[in-house]
Amino acid sequence: MARERIVLVPEEVKKETSLESKIRSGELDADKYESLPEEEQKKVLEILFKIASEKIDPHQGNSVLEFILFGFIRIINKKVKGLSLTQEDKKIEESLNKIFEMHDITNKNKLRSEWLFNYMSYAEKKSGEILRNRQEHVLRKTQVTGKAEE
Repeated sequence: MARERIVLVPEEVKKETSLESKIRSGELDADKYESLPEEEQKKVLEILFKIASEKIDPHQGNSVLEFILFGFIRIINKKVKGLSLTQEDKKIEESLNKIFEMHDITNKNKLRSEWLFNYMSYAEKKSGEILRNRQEHVLRKTQVTGKAEE
């Protein structure tokens, strides 16, 4: 009687695991990357992003953005209304300026060509994906409920 081989792990998962292992071990370099098929190159980029994301707690990232945004709003709101800044406001503004100088986008002394990453291209691409997802959601919601809002 012939034995049947049962595969529990899909081939795609095996390939991804193998690529990630090669990335983490340093086995995959620029030359080897260039020789990969386009589909695998895209998968490598996804894995690299996933590896970088592992070190960032999204909750901490959201908190940082919240603090920066509300600190900025506090300072701008007073300036727009023509109010003078208190010592506390000035400390917040000083901290914001330090943060702004850290980031490529808000660092006035850094040319776009010197940025570590093409942030705006990435933001445009992801914005398009988010908007397409939102359109699909509204269409699906309308088809199911008959309403787009709520």
